[in-house]
Amino acid sequence: MTSLLIKPIIEAKLISMEDIVESCDRTPTPAKRRYSPIDEELVGLQDDAERIHRHLTRGTKELDVISIVGMPGQSKTTFVRRLYNNPSIVSHFDVRVWCSFSQTYNVGKLLLEILKQIIAGKRVIVGGRSMADMLRKSLMRKRYLIVLDDMWEIKAWDVLRSSFPDDRIGSRIILTTPLEQVARELKHHSYPFHLRMLDGEESFVLWQRTAFQGEICPPELLEVGRLVTRECNGLTDLIIMIAGSIPKKERRDPKSWLKVARELRSQSFEESLMKMIQSSFDRLEDHLKCCLLYMGLFPKGYEIPVSDLLKWWIAEEFVQTIDTLKLEETSKSCLYDLVDRYLITVTETRSDGEIKHCKVREEVHDFCSRKIREEKFMQLVVPYNPHQPAVDTDEQRKCMYIHDTMKNEYSSDKAKSFEKTQGSLEFIAHPKFSIPHRTNLYPLLNDFTLIRVLHLLDMYLESSWATAFQSLTHLRYLAIFVKELDFKWLSHLLHLQTLRVRSSYTMISPAIWRMAKLRHVDINEFSITWEENERVNFVESSEIVLYNLKTLGMFYMSVVDMTPNFWGKFPNLEELKLHIDEFGDVPDDSVLSIKLDFPSSLKVLSLCDIFLTDEIVLTIARLRQLETLKLSEIYLTGEKILDLNDNEFPALRVLKLHHVFMIRWICSNASSSFPLLETLVIKSCSKLEEIPYSFADIEALQFIEVINCGKSVLESALEIQDCRFEESNFQVQVSYKD
Repeated sequence: MTSLLIKPIIEAKLISMEDIVESCDRTPTPAKRRYSPIDEELVGLQDDAERIHRHLTRGTKELDVISIVGMPGQSKTTFVRRLYNNPSIVSHFDVRVWCSFSQTYNVGKLLLEILKQIIAGKRVIVGGRSMADMLRKSLMRKRYLIVLDDMWEIKAWDVLRSSFPDDRIGSRIILTTPLEQVARELKHHSYPFHLRMLDGEESFVLWQRTAFQGEICPPELLEVGRLVTRECNGLTDLIIMIAGSIPKKERRDPKSWLKVARELRSQSFEESLMKMIQSSFDRLEDHLKCCLLYMGLFPKGYEIPVSDLLKWWIAEEFVQTIDTLKLEETSKSCLYDLVDRYLITVTETRSDGEIKHCKVREEVHDFCSRKIREEKFMQLVVPYNPHQPAVDTDEQRKCMYIHDTMKNEYSSDKAKSFEKTQGSLEFIAHPKFSIPHRTNLYPLLNDFTLIRVLHLLDMYLESSWATAFQSLTHLRYLAIFVKELDFKWLSHLLHLQTLRVRSSYTMISPAIWRMAKLRHVDINEFSITWEENERVNFVESSEIVLYNLKTLGMFYMSVVDMTPNFWGKFPNLEELKLHIDEFGDVPDDSVLSIKLDFPSSLKVLSLCDIFLTDEIVLTIARLRQLETLKLSEIYLTGEKILDLNDNEFPALRVLKLHHVFMIRWICSNASSSFPLLETLVIKSCSKLEEIPYSFADIEALQFIEVINCGKSVLESALEIQDCRFEESNFQVQVSYKD
């Protein structure tokens, strides 16, 4: 279960709101790009990667443990991450799991983390069985790859080993550790692999690529560049952090690098690394410092979902801009800035190249933890201690911090007692770990009225949750998992920006449209219950316009509502997930006569469970700003042919087809129909014969993924790949099951 209740406050002595607004307004809107961070490149280690790749995909059929040994700073995690995400590795294994250790860990939580990745988002119900037994059964008869990253002691393996079955089908476990003894004790068939240091030339190449974003080093910096990298002693992390510590505008000044070289010569590795991180942090604008320290509240190694993180930053008012419509773009620019300075690492990207998950670099996390204490960004109270002396300053953040070892060590009475001594209390529950079901969370919520961000998607809330939420009037971000939802229970949350709900039954009243600050509505499926004349009054009223609304879905709506006047209420809507009602078992001639309309501002459109007619395709093609189109559970009339010869999608970059029940796909001039298409994903389209060969002519196309389709579709994708074999940036990834 995941829970995050957090409301940091901007400290007056560190930052003024005017400074934040001014600095954020200077932040440029991020350009569209496929993100491939430079620090993930295997400079000089390609041969080593190929050797490990062979151990993973060939050799013994028995379960094998492959240990990667290296000292801190050698980027063991990055090395393994590149292998883990390699398309040939992805297709080779049925199951892949990544589990990060630390020097302090909880084996039960590790087992739960592994199990949750295997069952892919389903709820974990242990019942009377042990977690280890559940994990073992979930892995049986599957070829699996499990990464145990940063293991420091053997006793953790003694508990985990019984959970990993050996069905003699080529399963593998990769272990990274700084300790030779751990690697030797865990040896199965393969000997431990010692990650080597980069040599002088490899160090220089990595520094050059990192500091100058892939460009060639200016001639006047060649000598000083080699001087700097020589002092790094082949340590990848240090080279990367040094390259990111110098502002871009100063990176062509030899004096800046000469100063760094002198400092490296006089300090140890640890001292040098911390100084480089401090230098990078000092050069951050104030709002970026808050963003980074906020990420430091998460556990070391925790992979933060970027879509949530950006919304949390906005809710906490770290990211501000005069143009409120551009808050998401500004927030994304902040993220890119932190990545480009090598303070955080991209761990997963989406099919369109955007960042999906990221984490704070390990050494940066240590720095952030110290900085949080020093700058009083947050006061940790772990566990509750009634004898702890009160802090007099009003500028320090007061919060109780619940982590995995606390279990039921807190109660409402304790919280009230602490609040009386400390003043305004903030409440933070760790996002990685669980608050047990038996814990009564609701009395606590009544005490913490200043909460802005409440993320409880993985914690099932009982029926009394609505009463407990009445006092949380400052909420800006709310994500909950409940049995049912009646919108009247939330209608008092007038500051709400993001509403995410997972529920078996959701009833939304038109009152939702009066929440003027709403930016994102993400509910698994909902419809609007209109009373008499309410629909007409809503459409005709000039007072009800949601200018801030950016995303909406999954909206279950009637065809009669899909009019220009209705969509005009959301003039800046960019992402829409739609399940169109009244498209059920209707006759073909009725389907063909249906007229639809979509908001013209859309950039992302997801359609589910509809009959896709020529008229609907033409309506979609009229969306000139549309960049991503996702079609799921789509039916075609007649001969089940999708003909796109007469349609153009000028801005479309991502096309995803899932359970589209078509036989033939006609598109003789794909480069004209999809001139900017970069990503094509086809999943479970069982009747489709092939991908049109003309897709090979789309110059922008970089990635095709085919999942669980017929063999002929797989072969057509490979034919397109053969046509583009000279292009190193073009990839085809396929998985085929008979």
